[in-house]
Amino acid sequence: MAVGKPFWTHSLLSVVDQVLLSGLNFAVGMCLIRFGTKSDYGLYSQLFAASLFAVGLLEALIGSPLTNLAPHLPAAQQALAIRRLQRWQGLAGAILGVGFGVGAAWVVWEGVPEVEALPVGLGFAVFVLSTTWREYRRTVWFIQADLRSLLRSDGLYVLAALLGGVGLAWSHQVGAASILVALSLAQVLALTVGEKPAAVPADTPVPERRETFSAIWDKGRWAMPGMMVGWLGNYSFLYLASAMSGVEAAAEVSASRLLLVPVGLMVVAWSRVARPMAGKLIHARDWRSLNRLSLASLGGIEALSVLYMVVLALALPWLQAHVLGAKYQGIETLVLAWGGYFLVSVARTIATTWLVSIGAFRQLFIEGCVVVVFMLGVASLTIPRWGALGAVMALIAMESFDFVLLLFLIAYQRRLLAREPAHA
Repeated sequence: MAVGKPFWTHSLLSVVDQVLLSGLNFAVGMCLIRFGTKSDYGLYSQLFAASLFAVGLLEALIGSPLTNLAPHLPAAQQALAIRRLQRWQGLAGAILGVGFGVGAAWVVWEGVPEVEALPVGLGFAVFVLSTTWREYRRTVWFIQADLRSLLRSDGLYVLAALLGGVGLAWSHQVGAASILVALSLAQVLALTVGEKPAAVPADTPVPERRETFSAIWDKGRWAMPGMMVGWLGNYSFLYLASAMSGVEAAAEVSASRLLLVPVGLMVVAWSRVARPMAGKLIHARDWRSLNRLSLASLGGIEALSVLYMVVLALALPWLQAHVLGAKYQGIETLVLAWGGYFLVSVARTIATTWLVSIGAFRQLFIEGCVVVVFMLGVASLTIPRWGALGAVMALIAMESFDFVLLLFLIAYQRRLLAREPAHA
């Protein structure tokens, strides 16, 4: 099975889509940096990371198993599974929204007295709910290769969010709570466009709900704890920085990472398109095409990442003087350190994507636990000595160690699959 033009066309469109989202995230961060307080930005960065946990939880439990199973289902059964899981996703998103909103309000009440707790809690609850709904719709569009609907919806979301941000800046109402509300309203608006899930034919055999749940749970039961471990490894630095030095320290770490967000989202764009393709290649035991896809992806993404980082390094003095301002002086070293982190992270993400496509969730969970313990051990040495820079150094060490372990896991899984017959 060759990797043809449709894959690269979809990859390009997905990159364009992620450029839009990257630009929005960058604009939101810049808006809070320029017009909000450090406390607001530090709080928003931690809440946004928490929302990624909620989205990742449902992606691991519902979205990722659906992505693996859907290509092997007849069209009618696929439509039935998508609609059934959409209801589960909606209910789970509502429960998570309420829980995360209450938790956010309590944390702000106890730890950030300069920010009003109730608006933050309400805004975050709605944000988590709308984000989980929208991400499920995006997962379905990726499964069905409906990039047109994806771009229409995300384009409307970005436009509405930018207009909301401009309104907040003009009225001097920029804060963590107001930004969350603006993003939530934009996401709800974005759900009104794009193709809806296909109707289920009347003569479609309807399996028991427990059969659907069993199939999804079989794939997602190890993905869910694995996601938790991965999130802990990727975002614990924010909470460590806040716990050690206050919410303003989290703002500084986030501001330095913000400038590298396009690299991270570019990798996300690639993985959303590559994962279904990788699943088909693995299903067919087409290792040659998988190797070509891996090398082409690694070379292309790393080259684009290096190009972006060179441009960023040249623009950094101007950004420091005219954009970041006096509140964020001295973060140049952190920006460069984050650049090193993302270069290593590209290779690790590609390796992780292949194992997810294989369905090796249990192995990923165990491997992730080992990696997080390794990172915490390194961080206990680097953070006391170098502070925020030490946190990024620990993450670089973690990503490097993770990549080496993943290579061994991929080789092991390929040997296992080689003993099984290829599927048509």
